[in-house]
Amino acid sequence: MGRLEGKVALISGGAKGMGEVEARMFAEEGASVVIADILDDRGENLASKLSTTSKTGKCLYAHLDVRNMSEWNTAVETAIKTFGKLDILVNNAGVTSRMMLLDTPEEDWDRVLDINSKGTFLGI
Repeated sequence: MGRLEGKVALISGGAKGMGEVEARMFAEEGASVVIADILDDRGENLASKLSTTSKTGKCLYAHLDVRNMSEWNTAVETAIKTFGKLDILVNNAGVTSRMMLLDTPEEDWDRVLDINSKGTFLGI
């Protein structure tokens, strides 16, 4: 029995990087996992793979732009409709700018803040 057996987790930014590793680990520990991201192909492929290899076989993908409250609502509703509840949120989605701060255009700055700050706030 895994440490997360019977738990349901939603992981924002779950299609790659740290979020993908978290999704794999949660599934390995027995959680049902909702991989939520804007990378639809990667997220769907990962959910499919984890559904066949995880202990519970319960994994799905939900499109989620963390800057959009209605997409948060849909992702949470999908988790609850599919798995009956939602126990864990891993508010993982985040981006960075590859430029020096003083060279960063305002649009890039706004995007980073919208995803990293507003997106985290909306997920709570």
